[in-house]
Amino acid sequence: MEQIFVYGAGGHAKVVMSVIEAQGIYGVAVVADDSPDMEDRVLLGHDVAIGREGFLEKARAEGVTGGIITVGDNRSRLLLALWASRMGLKLVTAIHPSAIVGPGCSIGPGSVLMAGTVINIDTTIGSSAIINTSASVDHDCIIGNGVHVAPGCRVCGGVIVKEGALIGAGSVLVPGVTVGRDAVVGAGSVVIGDIPDGTVAAGNPCRPLGEGSR
Repeated sequence: MEQIFVYGAGGHAKVVMSVIEAQGIYGVAVVADDSPDMEDRVLLGHDVAIGREGFLEKARAEGVTGGIITVGDNRSRLLLALWASRMGLKLVTAIHPSAIVGPGCSIGPGSVLMAGTVINIDTTIGSSAIINTSASVDHDCIIGNGVHVAPGCRVCGGVIVKEGALIGAGSVLVPGVTVGRDAVVGAGSVVIGDIPDGTVAAGNPCRPLGEGSR
């Protein structure tokens, strides 16, 4: 069994580690985090290495050359993934055995499919993306790098979610809409039209926060 690293030691990391264990392809040998607050922390039986230098030293000592970034913040996760690539580390995917992935789908390196997820036919999931617990992404969607589709979301067919966007828990995206780069869709929203890059939006129907407040 290949031994890998997990970079990020918060709650998201715990869930990803449970997915890795259930998947049964990899074993976790090194857990690390940037935050000094994690010093002396033990995560699921693993001592947490602090900082990138400490992580690299421990990974090399263990002969680890691949792993996954387990940081919840989308932009931070993408930056860490880029750094790992520059260090010559490969990123692996973590897919829970209960996930359903249809024919013609592509799942990028460093991405995670949590328990109960459904990815339907001819959908593309980019790198370092999170499709969280019981979320579904239907046919012919394009989910960009570093996107987080939160628990319980329903993404209908032909939707495009661009790099770094966050789709809040329980949201519904109707067929054919586009959510822009780094946009945030609030939990429980119903997206019936395109959301521009960098926009924070919420509601049913979903619209930019502050719009219609007068």
